[in-house]
Amino acid sequence: MKRCAALVFAIVLSVSARAGAQSGGKIHELKSSPTTVHRGFYDATLKPVLTIDSGDRVKVWTTTGNPKYFENLGVPKEKIPAELYAAFEGVQDTERGDHTLIGPMYVNGAEPGDTLEVRILSVDVWLPIAAQSFRPHRGVLPEDFPYAKDKVLWIDLNKKTVELDPGVVVPVKPFWGDIGVAPPREMGRIIAGPPNVNGGNMDNHDLGAGSTLYLPVHVPGALLSLSDGHALQGDGEVCLSAVETSLKGEIQVIVHKGKRIGWPRAETPTHYMTMGFDEDLNQAVKIATREMLNFIVEEKGLSREDAYMLLSATMDLVVTQAVDGSKGIHALVPKAIFQK
Repeated sequence: MKRCAALVFAIVLSVSARAGAQSGGKIHELKSSPTTVHRGFYDATLKPVLTIDSGDRVKVWTTTGNPKYFENLGVPKEKIPAELYAAFEGVQDTERGDHTLIGPMYVNGAEPGDTLEVRILSVDVWLPIAAQSFRPHRGVLPEDFPYAKDKVLWIDLNKKTVELDPGVVVPVKPFWGDIGVAPPREMGRIIAGPPNVNGGNMDNHDLGAGSTLYLPVHVPGALLSLSDGHALQGDGEVCLSAVETSLKGEIQVIVHKGKRIGWPRAETPTHYMTMGFDEDLNQAVKIATREMLNFIVEEKGLSREDAYMLLSATMDLVVTQAVDGSKGIHALVPKAIFQK
């Protein structure tokens, strides 16, 4: 994970190309059910639950919240949405099931060495029930909290707010924490908790509606999956958990042939973004910074020396999350500084 692949990737698309891609393609629907999800892992040998073409859109409904988990916390069965009982049918444990990944989706034409563009066209809260928790020996302050605690929360779907504590009401900012493709076959099955070269559990709240994620393709079809709905999360996710809930939204998937990236990267309407993941936060900083340096050199035509100084003057380094094993950093450079 410590070496970056050579970058030959144009992250910026023309306005006309974007408009053309958004207007074309089929629209699919994918709802969480026992036959459309896999729980807690990525694997290149998984059979796809949906096959799509480049440019297609997919409306998705992801579920977070095993009914048994909420029942154990004293929530009456009649207050637990029926959609959760349907999605978690047959699940025997009582874990919340944050990484109930919908997919994988096979994208026709995607091959190793390509890049998969995932546009988050929309994402919103879906069901009103949510939860937050921490666990012993986890989080940023494990020595302060050597025990477990869970809290059930309720989302006002009309006002789009959540009351975290009495009198503490916060607007929701929904996003999927876990978006990824299958890892290289030689990695085998990997757990969905730590983010990796395939993306996965990045827990990046800047990847909300209007953002675009770019993922390197490692296996034919890419095998895209997503889950881990968050109604709200701060950078760092310090206690281990965001406000975990079920989300609905729409994505558009586009294949870029022969355009290779080594790590996931993204863009928002206002910023270019690169990411780094490593158990050592310092190494994650290096990866995210070097990725942005390479991007500026390749796509903006600056020398490495000038690009390095530009980053020091304009780039923000953000601790995406510090609790998932592989810690995350994302680097942000404003688009507006480039006049051509």
